[in-house]
Amino acid sequence: MLNAINRGRVCLAFALVFLLSACNSEKKSDAAAETHEGDPLTSYSQEITSSVNGFEVKVGETYALDINVKNTGTQPWFGHARVAQVDVSYRWLDSDGKILPIEGNRSILNAQVLQPGASEQLKLQVVAPPNPGSYILWVSMVQEGVIWFYGKGAKPLALRVTVD
Repeated sequence: MLNAINRGRVCLAFALVFLLSACNSEKKSDAAAETHEGDPLTSYSQEITSSVNGFEVKVGETYALDINVKNTGTQPWFGHARVAQVDVSYRWLDSDGKILPIEGNRSILNAQVLQPGASEQLKLQVVAPPNPGSYILWVSMVQEGVIWFYGKGAKPLALRVTVD
């Protein structure tokens, strides 16, 4: 009888260890799904639109581009973070499709946090390249100090621009 009681205690101990480890692993996976300010994102999905399909601008001039940015990812974007904040910016591609070494002005999100599915209207101050020609303007979200969203496969807004 004493052996049966001891075996029962051992089985109960194993059951408790199993349950506790299952609860702890569930908490860890839930915590891993959370995104905190300053964390690098794992979801780089965006939708950027504009009523403008293209424009003309003079060399070095600034063009105010109205855009709508939508967080189509699974994590919030922190727009006013001290580290790794998410902004919208642009890159220029020349007529051969090569990205110029110019990083454009940033436009900061209005909201502290832009949740998945949410969108905002922003104005992006675009400065024309220093040389005349035909260009493609890529507008994309960027997590500062981490990566441009298009670098993770997100489709940028692409506009044809003539620089005189």
